[in-house]
Order: sequence, then C-alpha cells, then structure tokens
Amino acid sequence: MKRVIKNCLVLAIAGLFILSCTVSKNTFGKRYEILDIDSLGSKSYVSAIRSIDISEFKEGELKKENISVKYRLFSPKVSSKSQKFPLVLVFHGSGAIGNDNTKQMYALVKNWITPENKEKYPAYILAPQFPIRSSNYHLDPNRNVLASESNEHLDLVLQYIDSLKKQLPIDESRIYVMGFSMGGSTTMNALSKRPDLFAAGINISGISQFDKMEDLKNIPLWYIHGSLDTDNSPKSNLQFFEEMKGKGKIFFWDCKDKWHNNIASKELIDTIPKWLFKQQKK
Repeated sequence: MKRVIKNCLVLAIAGLFILSCTVSKNTFGKRYEILDIDSLGSKSYVSAIRSIDISEFKEGELKKENISVKYRLFSPKVSSKSQKFPLVLVFHGSGAIGNDNTKQMYALVKNWITPENKEKYPAYILAPQFPIRSSNYHLDPNRNVLASESNEHLDLVLQYIDSLKKQLPIDESRIYVMGFSMGGSTTMNALSKRPDLFAAGINISGISQFDKMEDLKNIPLWYIHGSLDTDNSPKSNLQFFEEMKGKGKIFFWDCKDKWHNNIASKELIDTIPKWLFKQQKK
C-alpha cells in the first residue's frame, strides 16, 4: 500500500472519497459533500440530546402593543464579575409554532446544556417561540428561487437582545444566531436586519434572503442543507452560496442522502459549538 500523504486516511464510501484528519470542512468559499457514515449512531445520539430536561431554562414572554413572543433563556454559571459570555440565539422550525414555550426546545437548543458543552462552551442560550410564522417565502423573479422575509415578531426578539446586553455580562463580540428550516430562514432575516449585532450565523435547511447580501459579506456563515430536501429545496441556499462565495465568508455542507427532517447528525451537532466559538466580531 502506498504511503498516505500527511497521514490523512482516504476512505472510499459509496463512490465518494471523504478526506479526514488534515482536511478542513469549514474553509470559506468551499462546498463539501457530507456523508453520515454512522447514521444509526447519529440517530441514537440525537435522541439522547432530545431527552435532556429543560428546567434550567428560565421562561419569559416579550410583549409590545398587540404582539408577543414567549422564550426560554439559559444562563451559564458566573464565577467572576469580570467574566463575559457569548449569547446564542436559536430559531425553531414551523412545526414548533405556538405558545406552549416548550416545542421550540429541540436538539439544537438542548445540545448547549449537555454537561460537556456547559463546561467547554458556556453561553447564554435564547430560544424564542413564535406564535405565527417568523419567516415567509416569495419567489425571487430575478433568480427563480424562493426568498425569505420576516415580520415584527423577529423585531421584538432583536430588541430584547439589545436590552439583554445591558442587563447581563454578554460578550458583544460573540453574539451568534442559528436555526433549522423556518428558523434557518429567520436566521438570515435576523442577519439581514442587524448585521451589526452578530458575529456569525448558521442556516440549516432554510431559505435565503437576497436583498442585503452586501451587508453580510464580512459575517462568517455556515450553510447546511440535505440533498434530498423537498420541504425547503436547497436551490435557494445554493444560489446564495454561489453568489456570496467569492466575496463573503461562507461555506456549504451538502448533506448527501439527507432530507428535511433527518438532517441532524452527531458530526453536525458536535461541530456547531466548536465552530461558533471560534468566530468573534472585530
């Protein structure tokens, strides 16, 4: 057998070559084909995270005139008055619309409070629950793909973050936003509304917003989409990536053989806090 250059093992799986060890999967401007090698292990791992108790999240409700948004907020353990922490804003998909203040607490929220992550990645975690759709879609006639737009409920959440910055020891250079499906779309809406606020964003299976792309070119963006997704077609996100990759800080995970509701994998969930915590607004 020939010597493998730089000790990087090349695995041939289903006709695809997956580079491990020294090959990065988060280089800006790149699109990666991601294959979930251990899908059964991922399913078990994600199920365990979904079973985590949410009692450590404080319940609350935002109100302004005739609109309201319920939320849950996790606070890390503060050991020093000078200590500051990141804030992670996590948006839910359309299946969690409501006002029970529970359904929005899915794996991407709960992952932050595993014992390991609370120790390695301490942060404030804000998980709002929208009573109606937080993002709606329309056809972009110039691109022939769907584009997303938000409403006043998102504005209320963003205003709340401004108030939290005054109340809590939040590191304003490390405020992150992420979400799945409708929440991935709302992530792009939030970034487009307030590019000054966020240090990085993760769009998982959402629909992009195209009218503020110039404002986003300096924000690190991680796009993730299943190649078999028929609920939210990857076309919108792929179009955004193609237009932005030459001028922005964006990379794309094309999750092979994944559809809309099975996008989560152990690799994805483990990588999210690692990647976000490396991003810091200058």
